[in-house]
Amino acid sequence: QEMSNTVWALATAGFAPKHSRAFDTTLVPNPQRPTKDMIGEDPITECFAAVANEAMRRPHEFKDQELKDVLWSFSKIGVRHPALFQKMAKHIVGRNGRGFSNFSSQGLGNTLWSFAKQAQLSLEVIEALGDSVKLVSTGRLAVYETSCLDNGEDVIKRLFVRAAEAGMDLGLNRFTNQDLSNTVWAYSTLGLLHIKFFKQAEKEVVSRLDKRRKKFRGQEISNILWSFATLNAQPELTIVDALSSYVASECRGKKGIDEYSIARMFGQRQELANLAWSCAVIGRYPKELMNILYTGLVGTRNDPEHMKQVFNDDGLQKSSIMTLYYVQVAADVEAADLRLALPKGFPNGWGEDEEHRHAKGDENDLIEMSSSMLTLTVSKLQRGVSSTFDQIGFNNILEHVIDTNEIQDEYGVQLPQSPKEFLSIDIANVEKKIGIEVDGPGHFVCLIDKQGKSTANGSLKNQFDDRGENRVNGPTILKHRLLAHLGWDIIHLPYWEYQELGGDQKMEMDYCRSLLEQSSKW
Repeated sequence: QEMSNTVWALATAGFAPKHSRAFDTTLVPNPQRPTKDMIGEDPITECFAAVANEAMRRPHEFKDQELKDVLWSFSKIGVRHPALFQKMAKHIVGRNGRGFSNFSSQGLGNTLWSFAKQAQLSLEVIEALGDSVKLVSTGRLAVYETSCLDNGEDVIKRLFVRAAEAGMDLGLNRFTNQDLSNTVWAYSTLGLLHIKFFKQAEKEVVSRLDKRRKKFRGQEISNILWSFATLNAQPELTIVDALSSYVASECRGKKGIDEYSIARMFGQRQELANLAWSCAVIGRYPKELMNILYTGLVGTRNDPEHMKQVFNDDGLQKSSIMTLYYVQVAADVEAADLRLALPKGFPNGWGEDEEHRHAKGDENDLIEMSSSMLTLTVSKLQRGVSSTFDQIGFNNILEHVIDTNEIQDEYGVQLPQSPKEFLSIDIANVEKKIGIEVDGPGHFVCLIDKQGKSTANGSLKNQFDDRGENRVNGPTILKHRLLAHLGWDIIHLPYWEYQELGGDQKMEMDYCRSLLEQSSKW
């Protein structure tokens, strides 16, 4: 207890170890990690090291809460320790493991949050160390792969399955709003969807919102809907309507809804952007909620300095600006009656200065990855697929980019006159407006409570049906809809289907021909 209390206190007070990458054996090359002597020179690093060593040496002596507090402390302070987390994961769900049956709802939520946060911290390591990081993936996929490398893929899946089962056995009515928020955020961060757990969580959230039984913070609301949208958990539209009604009631003051009441509820504009993006992914745009979100993000008088004062920030983060572009295009087409509009001249003057970027919010990097639909990297698989399409007479270019001016000029969607690269298509025949999206692992979530082998493409009712343990994620769904609205016929190629052809040229050509048969434009 003394050990867990010590690191918990240090993390809560913000006392970070000097050598934050000292224990990251997964990503950081050995020459870039400090020696034992260097660790011993910093008492805080040495303290965290000592607690981790003792927890790994005698995990059975730690109570559930103490074990949870140790894990939470490392993740909260931003220190990755793969060996510790792997040991604890196996201690919990390995053979003869302690399991989750005696964990509280807070213990479950914080433990899962800690594991997900450990993986998310990989983004900071990748940004800091660049090519020297022992990982080839980037973005959303890097987070999942890091978790698998840290703990083992089977172990991390089993951990999250057992936690979901324990949570349902405990009863989600025992979870606080924060517990629910932390838990679903952890699943979405790692791209793991437990369908039954999320359905129960959805019912619990809607019940609380409708009955006003427990007060929600803006961040909790934003995290919950963002998690459902990111995982493509396919909730009923009633959850969006219930959230809309709740947010409206909380933000409505004596003089109606204003920026200050919104700021009091949500704190950061990033939360509003996340909520707006989630509505677009799900395809539900409650009028009052969307007006509240736009009012909180850009105000009502085209005054970015005023909004900085209202939210006490340095402007909209880059991810929020890109999110607003996507939401604006989606709403213009799918909810034109709302007449939502971004300020004239946007985003000029609305964004953060470069030095202030990412000053707030721990999850901003992941949010940006989830909302971004512009990917300008070309994989070896993409080049191979492009070459095969060329061979069957489908002329194409790699990474066709659509910018905001093109959207406004060609499609009539109202976006500010500030050109910005907006959407990319992996393989495109621009003349016929047929696009091929080569969907790699980062386009899918893993259905951890649904077993089965991949279904042959020809037996699917549509290209977004679940394929065994794989389901297309929310960002991919929204990108597809946006491109369809812009007149593109988009065909999706799951990476494993092409790889399973084993390089047989005739089979690859036949496969690509079969894909083109899905398009009425070919």
